[in-house]
Amino acid sequence: MSTPHNFSHARYAKKGEGYELSSKGDSRFSALYCRLKDGRTIEQAYQLDVKGYRVEGNDWKLGKGKPAINGKTPDQLWDAYLDLWRQWTQENPSQLEDLRAKAAGKILTDMFASSPVSQARALALILNETGPNVASVPTDSPSPQ
Repeated sequence: MSTPHNFSHARYAKKGEGYELSSKGDSRFSALYCRLKDGRTIEQAYQLDVKGYRVEGNDWKLGKGKPAINGKTPDQLWDAYLDLWRQWTQENPSQLEDLRAKAAGKILTDMFASSPVSQARALALILNETGPNVASVPTDSPSPQ
């Protein structure tokens, strides 16, 4: 039986202590490359649909580094971002388990995160919420009865 790890996150870690999740590290866990079943990347879904920039076009860079234009608070933005990662992990449970194994004992990092909305933060939280079997990643939706 494997021992559960308590995953943490940071923008940076000392050499050898971090597991980088951006496009400069294990890009399989970068919001730029992780695709939801509907075809959007997490970055596209967040910048265009969560923050509201789709009304201006389809380029995710329209919203990058800017506040939401649809009135969402920072807490609402974080919750929606986390939900996108929860959706992705439900759709890709083997990827999450691979991350769990490869990042065990390391700090999840995202060198490009300049706000609390970070893939390292989201994935650390999801890893800590779930056990080694990710069959049920927590969601905000009630379970069917």
